[in-house]
Amino acid sequence: MKVTRRSFISKSVGVGLGTSFIAGLGLSNVSFHSRLKPYISKTGEKHLFVDSDMLGQIHKVYRKVHAASKLAKPVLEADMPWEQGDIYDGKRDRRVYIYGTVLKDESTGLYKMWYNRLRSNLYATSTDGINWTRPNLGQLGDNNMFNLFDFHCPSFILDRFESDPAKRYKAVGSSKGLGYFAAYSADGLNWNLYPKNPILKSSDTITLSQDPVTGEYLAFHKVNNDPRVKGRQVFLSVSKDMQTWSDPVPVMVTDELDHVEARRLPGGTHSEFYNMSAFPYANQWLGMVTHFRRTGEPKEKKFDGGHRQSFADGPIDIQLVHSRDGRHWKRCSDRSPVIALGPYRYDSGSILGLCNSPVISGDEMWMYYTAMTTTHGGYLPDKEMSIARASWRIDGLVSMRADNEPGMIETHPMVFEGNTLFINANVASGRLTVELLDAEGREISGYGKSIISKKDGVNIPVAWNGSRSLPAGTPIRFRFHLQKGDLFSYTVS
Repeated sequence: MKVTRRSFISKSVGVGLGTSFIAGLGLSNVSFHSRLKPYISKTGEKHLFVDSDMLGQIHKVYRKVHAASKLAKPVLEADMPWEQGDIYDGKRDRRVYIYGTVLKDESTGLYKMWYNRLRSNLYATSTDGINWTRPNLGQLGDNNMFNLFDFHCPSFILDRFESDPAKRYKAVGSSKGLGYFAAYSADGLNWNLYPKNPILKSSDTITLSQDPVTGEYLAFHKVNNDPRVKGRQVFLSVSKDMQTWSDPVPVMVTDELDHVEARRLPGGTHSEFYNMSAFPYANQWLGMVTHFRRTGEPKEKKFDGGHRQSFADGPIDIQLVHSRDGRHWKRCSDRSPVIALGPYRYDSGSILGLCNSPVISGDEMWMYYTAMTTTHGGYLPDKEMSIARASWRIDGLVSMRADNEPGMIETHPMVFEGNTLFINANVASGRLTVELLDAEGREISGYGKSIISKKDGVNIPVAWNGSRSLPAGTPIRFRFHLQKGDLFSYTVS
C-alpha cells in the first residue's frame, strides 16, 4: 500500500493518527475547542494549521509538511583534538552531537550552544548562528569542555519560572548507565547535581522541556525493555521540582504505517522512534521525532565490542508531531520528513538527534541537529557526525495547501482581543481571500471577501473596504478561500 499525503488527510481531519494518551497525569481527554464557549485568542497569539482542533470546515485543501532548507556544510565539526577519537583503519574518529540546546541571549544577541561528544560536554557561541567559537572555559584544560558529571545526551533549559538565581539553568542526561540524572546551574557552565539522583531508572537519549503555563518539567526519554512497546519509542515523565517524576508513559509510538515504510527498504523489518524533541510553540506544542527504519544488522560487519559499529542498521530522518498540552501527542497527517536526508554528504545517512527547542531569528526558525554520513549501523571511521542547521520561514513547518482547484478552510468561532488580522501565506502564484462570519456562520456585513494575490509574506495585513479593524468582543469565524498557494498561520494583533 502506497501511503500518500492525500490518503492521510482523508483519515485525519479532526482525528489524529498515532495518538497516545497518558494515564495518571490528571488530564482529561477533551477537545481543545468547545463549541459551547468560544475560545478567547489573546493579542498576537499565533494560530497554526498543524492540526484541525480549531477548524470547522475543510474543503479541497490538504496539509503539507515543508522540509527544511539546509546549508551546504555543517555549522560545527569535530575539528579540535578533544572532539576526536582514535584512528581506525587510518581514519580518525570524528563525532560531535547535539542532543543539547541552542539559546539566543536576547540581551546581547549571542547564540549559545551546549553540545557533546560521548560523555564530554562542550560549549560554543556565535554571533550569526553559523560560525561558532569555542571559548576557553578552563574547567577541564585549555578547551571549551565543562564538567557535567559525564552526562550523555544532555538536554538544557533556561528556567524562567525559577526564583533561585543558582538554579536558573536545568539539565538532564544519562549518566554511565546508572539512569537519568538532573543538575542545576546559575550560568549554564558550572553545574551541581540535585540531591536525589538518578531521577529515572532507564538511560539513553532524553530531552527536557518546560510547560510555559504551569512551569512543570517534561522529560521525553526511552525506557529499556518496556512490554508496552517494541524497541525504541518515546516516553514522558513529568515533574514539578526536577526530583519527583511521574511514572514513564509511552507518548509517541510507531504504528503499522511506519512499519510499512520500513519494509519498503531492502531488509527492512520495522520502525522505531529514536528520540523526540518537544517544545511549546504558538498556542500549542510541536515535536520532532527521529524516525528509525530498521533494516537488520549492517551488511558489512566490523563489530568491535560495539565501539566501532552498532548492531542495528537503517536510516533515520525527522517527522513532525503535535500536541495541545505537551502530554497528549498526535501524528501530523502528512508524515513526510520535516528534516529529510541529504542532499549533502554530511547528513546523507541519518539524523541522530536534535536540540530540544528551536531558535527564532527574525522571520526564520532554526533547528540544530546531529548529522551523520552513514546509516545508524555504519562503520565508525566512515560514520562522521557533525552539527548542522535546518531552517524554515517562521511558522513554516506545515501549511494548508490548495492546488489549481480552489479550496476552503473555516475556523471555529473565537473572540479576539486584538483588532487586525495578519496572514502568513505564499500565494505568489495564486490567491487567498478572507471572509468574516459570525458564530453561526453568516457573513458579517462589510466583511466580504478580502483578496490577497501574488504575495508571499509572513505578516500580511488584511483589510476590508480599506479598514483593518475587526469586530470587537464578539465571536467570529474566518473563512479562507485558497488557490495555488500555502497558508501557514494567522495572527490577530
